[in-house]
Amino acid sequence: MSNNNGEEFAVTDPKILTILRAIDRISESEGKIFSFLIVVATLQVCYELVLRYVFNAPTTWGLEMTLYLCSTTYVMSGAYAEYLDAHIKVDLFYNRWSPRTRAFFDLIVTDTLLLFFCGVLLWQSGAWFLEAVTQGLTAGTIWDPPIWPMRLVIFIGAFFLLLSALAKSVRDFFMAVIKIRII
Repeated sequence: MSNNNGEEFAVTDPKILTILRAIDRISESEGKIFSFLIVVATLQVCYELVLRYVFNAPTTWGLEMTLYLCSTTYVMSGAYAEYLDAHIKVDLFYNRWSPRTRAFFDLIVTDTLLLFFCGVLLWQSGAWFLEAVTQGLTAGTIWDPPIWPMRLVIFIGAFFLLLSALAKSVRDFFMAVIKIRII
């Protein structure tokens, strides 16, 4: 197999390939599913605008619902962005490097920092979620919804981002150390 750049790909252990492809499918599916929340948020904002400016009867929940929908889309899109390699990079040197050098740099710097970040985010968001559930915390606004669902979204989003980051790290390892590109 080869990609658009003519680089040769080698197949490694089928179990590794199966796991990596499963993580990729999860990341892709999750990203596509949660992207539809932007449509729901748009419809909800239109509904709120009609109620507010046409009927002079705004809802008490409109702004928070928009924030929850957009926040969920944002948090849950991290793994999909990692899968697509769409996170922002400073390309001044990076794009000039060979694929192996990029993989080595990513493995040592980017992947390490991302995995550390995901680990801390998963740990803290789990504690934050449990705090909200056990204490029955609410938003403290006029609508006053419970906040545990949003904290659960952060935990789940961190988990999926961690999975996607692990898959990328494995690919970077094979490219940097063994000179094999896994697709």
